[in-house]
Amino acid sequence: MDTHSEPLTGLDSWFLYGERHEAPLHIGATYIFEGTPRVKGGRGALGLAETIERRLHLVPRYRQKVMWPPGNLGYPVWVDDPDFDLSYHVRRAALPSPGDDATLRDYTARVFARPLDLSKPLWEMTVVEGLSGGRVAVVNKVHHAMVDGISTVDLATLLLDAEPTPAKYRKPRKWKPRPAPTQRELMRRMASELSPLDALKKLARVRPQEVVETIMRSPWSGGLQLALAWLRPGSPMFFNERIGPHRRVHSVKVPLQHLKDVKVAFGGTVNDVVLAVIGEAMARWLDERGEAVPQALRVFAPVSVRDDTHRYKLGNLVSGMVVEVPLEPMSPKERVREVTTATGDLKRSRQAVAAHTLSNFATFAPATLQALAGRVVMAQPQWSRQSVINIVATNIPGPQFPFFTGGAELLDVWPLVAIYHSLGLNVAIVSYNGSVHFGLLADRDLVPDLDEFGRHLAQAVADFQQATVPRKRNVRSAGRTPRPRKKAAKKPVDLGVDDQPVVAAPNGDGGDVRSKAAAEVHDVV
Repeated sequence: MDTHSEPLTGLDSWFLYGERHEAPLHIGATYIFEGTPRVKGGRGALGLAETIERRLHLVPRYRQKVMWPPGNLGYPVWVDDPDFDLSYHVRRAALPSPGDDATLRDYTARVFARPLDLSKPLWEMTVVEGLSGGRVAVVNKVHHAMVDGISTVDLATLLLDAEPTPAKYRKPRKWKPRPAPTQRELMRRMASELSPLDALKKLARVRPQEVVETIMRSPWSGGLQLALAWLRPGSPMFFNERIGPHRRVHSVKVPLQHLKDVKVAFGGTVNDVVLAVIGEAMARWLDERGEAVPQALRVFAPVSVRDDTHRYKLGNLVSGMVVEVPLEPMSPKERVREVTTATGDLKRSRQAVAAHTLSNFATFAPATLQALAGRVVMAQPQWSRQSVINIVATNIPGPQFPFFTGGAELLDVWPLVAIYHSLGLNVAIVSYNGSVHFGLLADRDLVPDLDEFGRHLAQAVADFQQATVPRKRNVRSAGRTPRPRKKAAKKPVDLGVDDQPVVAAPNGDGGDVRSKAAAEVHDVV
């Protein structure tokens, strides 16, 4: 009998081995939709289950579960779940009165604190009613082993349409799960893949010249800087303690144009501005709390290393850079330029490429060692000062036009990325339809005043944008005309706009539906 299975990559596997009850490794978002659909007969987000049922065949991974080999002697594999039940993965809930955003944030925090069931397909969606203004929310969770947050083919993406009228899909064939291999067959297959004879044959085919060329092309300078970034002494903050099982959520929404104004005025990219704003807000927050304000905030900024050949594939293709964002008192212009210089140096040193190269070593590590490594990492009470990273800040470009589901417009997005070990606070950023949405996820006990950090974020964006407005000169005499100044030579400004296209919803054949106008996106650090 023919069986079917798909192996996880080394990085995907790590997200499973590294998970703990107090540190579930899923990512996701809370989507908030208007309550009244704009098309006749539309059910909006309340018809989510029916929409998923019609489109689920486009993402087979969402009907698959993880099969673990005995003794972790090989990587886990994806197999079809013969007991798949859509009603388990799509749930309903209602908020108590008054159903405001604060109540929704508390509910989202409780949902994100619960680990996914690793014996089932690794995703959940909860449709939440009872919001003020008749709005409907969808809390989406998907395990990091399935997606990296930047992959465009995600179930949540497939649920969204670029027009109020839902896209039409061909009626899917009745789904039949493919038989999974037995444990014995899985071990036999893995043993053959790990055959020393096959490895020697492959090695014999490699020419020495190819080895030399590969080494010469390797980003050694980037790898060195990446290693030094982890080794340089860092300053733990009050939230860089071992996390507990409870969560706190906050969200901030600001105009994308404000960040673009700062970028145009001070140079750099929108991402540089975002990091500078986070640094400004962090410095103000720490000072207000009476905490010591260190010289820099060490931010791990994930980077997508996807190209067009991987754009529609699930799994993790991410790398990252360690950016030191200054926290010392300075003007918005100075802070943006300091960050622009730091990120420019990292890009020129190819640190992100080096990070991807280093992460690929996970592919060659035995799965047993990865399982043990996950346990060792969590067994450490605290990262040392030599390797501390303060927060993760992941920035995902989105479409600058509205999306709909069931005819109801998507109003707001709260993106969320998992906290882990000593990372008691992380920030996710998504741009959508003219706004930038900051999603803050933190340990509930370590960060009781997360809303205050959110307040400082919003204020920092406003202050940075205000700093770009030229001050009017006072003219003492209404009849006098100020002397014209000599025009200074204009300096070129690198706008740093990502040229990757944005994918909207797929059409009935599974292809893309492109926007009527090119979507504005900003680059990913």
